[in-house]
Amino acid sequence: MRICIVTGLLIPALAFAETATNNPCPTLVSAAFTTDVENREPVSSLATAPLSANELLFFTAIQGGNGQQLHHTWSYNGDAIVDVTLAVGSDYWRTWSSKTFAGLDLAVGGQWQVQVSTQSGCQLGTWTLTLSEDGAASQMAPAHATPPAPSGHAEPESADPSPVDLSKHYDVIRQLLDLGDTRAAKVAIRRARQLTDNPQQQNALDSLATNNEAFAQLERMIRQRDIHGARELMQTLEISISPDSPVYPALQSRQRLLERLEGDDRNEPIFQSASSP
Repeated sequence: MRICIVTGLLIPALAFAETATNNPCPTLVSAAFTTDVENREPVSSLATAPLSANELLFFTAIQGGNGQQLHHTWSYNGDAIVDVTLAVGSDYWRTWSSKTFAGLDLAVGGQWQVQVSTQSGCQLGTWTLTLSEDGAASQMAPAHATPPAPSGHAEPESADPSPVDLSKHYDVIRQLLDLGDTRAAKVAIRRARQLTDNPQQQNALDSLATNNEAFAQLERMIRQRDIHGARELMQTLEISISPDSPVYPALQSRQRLLERLEGDDRNEPIFQSASSP
């Protein structure tokens, strides 16, 4: 695949439409192409972006859409590529989708678009990102804005959004880690985080993402036969990672693998000596 540089000309084309249902259209508070999301906010609103990470995210924040479904429809040069459905879990809701470009035949001048709509038919806007041969990352105006104050009544500040059922996502993450596919596990963790606005679940997923990175480092050490370094890292992870974590079963598996590798290293000189003339 040709490595391209992405320059983004962020062109919001807002089109608030009447719908055939009784559901009022939510208000789009902010939207942006970005390279990452931290603390449920985009780290930037991109005008240009390199394709070094081979991935972009599209972030939206809406007001007044509780119970509805939001759609991010990604298109390339007018051809729909993927439609991502995102559940809205509260009156003010922040969510995002991501698109990797691996394996796609991208060309200079090609255009990515994300159309934002609801299941009920509200068209909230379309944003365009143009591919170019080279460019540099730059910041636009902040991608987020303070949401309007809710009318009628205010919810208690201490009331956190309810947790959602992420058990299936954790099962998938556990299976991916057992296979050693930490890159796919990272994507699965990110997708699970998009589904919840509950602070406790967000913190748990942030911790899981950190543990996944540490496990990826352990995998690299084992592949490189850095047995001493892997053993030291393993001892640290066994203390820091809870047995309830999806990383823990994979960690135990690598512990057994390390023991076998250590045994091979100890036995190797004996076998060499026995075979010497």
